[in-house]
Amino acid sequence: MAANQTECVIAEQSPGGRTRSRARGLPLAVVSAFAFGSAGVCGKAAMVASDGILSPLRLAQFRITGAAIVLLLIVSIRRRSGSGAAGPGIVWTRRLVGIVLAYGLLAFVGVQVLYFIAISRMPVGIALLIEYLGPALVALYALLVQRRPQHRGTWLGILAALLGLTLIAKPWAGFTLDAIGVTAALCAAIALAAYFLLAESVGDRLPALPLSAYAATAAAIGLAVVAPWWSFPFAVLGRTTVLVGVGVPIWTLMLVVVLVGTVLAYVTGLAALAHLPAPVASVVATVEVIVASVTAWILLGEHLSPLEIAGGGLLLLGAVLAQQRS
Repeated sequence: MAANQTECVIAEQSPGGRTRSRARGLPLAVVSAFAFGSAGVCGKAAMVASDGILSPLRLAQFRITGAAIVLLLIVSIRRRSGSGAAGPGIVWTRRLVGIVLAYGLLAFVGVQVLYFIAISRMPVGIALLIEYLGPALVALYALLVQRRPQHRGTWLGILAALLGLTLIAKPWAGFTLDAIGVTAALCAAIALAAYFLLAESVGDRLPALPLSAYAATAAAIGLAVVAPWWSFPFAVLGRTTVLVGVGVPIWTLMLVVVLVGTVLAYVTGLAALAHLPAPVASVVATVEVIVASVTAWILLGEHLSPLEIAGGGLLLLGAVLAQQRS
């Protein structure tokens, strides 16, 4: 990994003519991973404190809608200031509109609702480990569909990821994990792969900030149709839970989920993809698993068994191997 990090200081030219610098992209990707890691733990703490009143769908709705409002405000301010990052001069084509809508459906609604369903039924760390089969799916897509040259270790990496998943699921013990939770996490892995690929496919046509804002807005509108806001359990936000001996209101946890786990996470993640190819960014994003697992252990008391830790290590190693390009 040290050699790879050294090589990342070399800038490469993107197809759109913009200079791509891994020295810029990698720190952004790491910040995104840390931010994403906070969302699951705070979200689960909020769901538990609400005694089930705050469902995974409602939690995702609050997160996405709050993020959409903040992101649209930022885009508006930057547009008035004349910042290019706000996306002036965007040429809206049917394909671009379709990508933004698909991004909102998959990256926002898909990943988040499915992830919250998964962590409501199993430890945060295990749910994330299963979800992070997504990078291996990115490698498969790049290899089989996009015909990108791949390192010969790709298949070895995918095999290692599947072996790691097997150690986590423990089929010889009768599949000790919750079936619905596992299914949700696997579906989230597919949506996660789409997140990386869709963001990369936008390229120079739509900067990271407006892409996040417009996709989140589309997702928020769709969720408002499915789950009207007038039936949202606002009263539960005033409840308090205790984390490491400190009383924390649910609304505080929700703010962390929105501002840190969504706004900061998506903006920095998409900005990283402006400098990094999807396979590289998706590997760096696996730092989220470590952050979330350690945080869940400290705040929620969730412990992983030695076998689950070994399986998780294999899965993450497989994800890294699967992404290496020749």
